[in-house]
Amino acid sequence: MLNIAVCDDEKYICDFLKKSVMDCLAKADLEGNVTVFDDGQPLVDLYREKKANFDIILLDITMKKCDGMTAAKMIRAIDSKVMIVFVTSSAEYVFSGYEVRAFRYILKPELLHGFTGVFKECLDELTKSNEVRFTFQKASETVSLPLRDIIYFESDKRIIIIKSQNEEYSFYGKLDEIEEQLKKQDFVRCHQSFLVNAKKISSVKQSVLTLNNGETIPISKRRAKETNEAFLWAMR
Repeated sequence: MLNIAVCDDEKYICDFLKKSVMDCLAKADLEGNVTVFDDGQPLVDLYREKKANFDIILLDITMKKCDGMTAAKMIRAIDSKVMIVFVTSSAEYVFSGYEVRAFRYILKPELLHGFTGVFKECLDELTKSNEVRFTFQKASETVSLPLRDIIYFESDKRIIIIKSQNEEYSFYGKLDEIEEQLKKQDFVRCHQSFLVNAKKISSVKQSVLTLNNGETIPISKRRAKETNEAFLWAMR
């Protein structure tokens, strides 16, 4: 069951988006709920009250009260995983969306012909993220984690530490082998001792990156270019 939020202060846009989402879900043989908001503040309040559980947010940027960019920044500070798609009348705001890692933009004049394609990309990305897992052996226990929940791997001699959204794990292993296993995923080796989920990075400087949870990770000189490219690619 997917949960989708539609947030726009124009009722006819909300009605169009809700119907379009339900049509797309039906064609994909998926079940989902659509919750409609006419302003960004009630949506933000749900997140602050820990009552929000959305997979995708379709968000207008230029609302009169709490605008979409402000709402997105507050939501992103709480939820690093939700997929944000900006619905806007003007392309002038497109580059501002990198701050909140918007997944896609769609211009309102293009909704009629372009929405289905954009929403299909969202569903494809969610399906891909949900299916990919990292499995490891910890003593006699086999542990399998959704890859999108893993923030980074850290190597301490022969011990691999996994920092996930909710927990920390450790097991015997080699970071080189994990890097090879995940080379087609959004993970980047920013340092000899760290393999980081690029989608969890909020900013990159010359010698350090900052994660969405506020932690900082060192970047080695020889890995700086690769790290920055992975960060930019993950924001697309």
